[in-house]
Amino acid sequence: MKSVIGWLGDHFYLVLGVLFVLVIYVNGERRYDDGFGTAKAKGDEALAELRGEHDKLRADAAEQNLVLYRQQVERANQAGQVLLRAQDEISRLKQQLTQERINRVSTQYTPARGAAPMAAPRFVVTCGWLRDFNAALGATAPAPPGCRAYAGAQEAAWPAPGSDAELLESGISAADILAHARDYGAWALANLAQLNALIDLHDKDER
Repeated sequence: MKSVIGWLGDHFYLVLGVLFVLVIYVNGERRYDDGFGTAKAKGDEALAELRGEHDKLRADAAEQNLVLYRQQVERANQAGQVLLRAQDEISRLKQQLTQERINRVSTQYTPARGAAPMAAPRFVVTCGWLRDFNAALGATAPAPPGCRAYAGAQEAAWPAPGSDAELLESGISAADILAHARDYGAWALANLAQLNALIDLHDKDER
């Protein structure tokens, strides 16, 4: 025991230095652990905040996209309703022309105001007139049998301008022409209604 005490006495400063180093080491380890724990906690907190911000941004973007989608659906529905109303109006006009008006205005007339209606004179439409009527509309309808380029022709070719065949009677009546105008007009009005609906939808999307 005395030898140990003596040794410690002889090496007091050495022992004191070793103890000092141990204290510093232990204290440094504790400080490192405390610092690491604090830094980790702060890092976890910052990461959680960042994730929260990202989640909020995603939620805000999803909500905004949902609002925009609903607005587009509403605009599309409005355009669709306008188109349906236009189509209903076209259908009513077509039905009215067919059931009430075409036959009346095509088969009778009054020679003067106040006169009684009488049978209309026969309305002659030549093959050349019918050919040029179709051409003016951009139609490529084949010539009816009575208007083909020459008698017995299998091809549905129209008679040439200036030929005798173009002055033949086509067999088309005034009622036939009005009915054709009815159908062509309904087609044109339907296309116009669709175009207007698309333009209106496009204009609303840009607002």
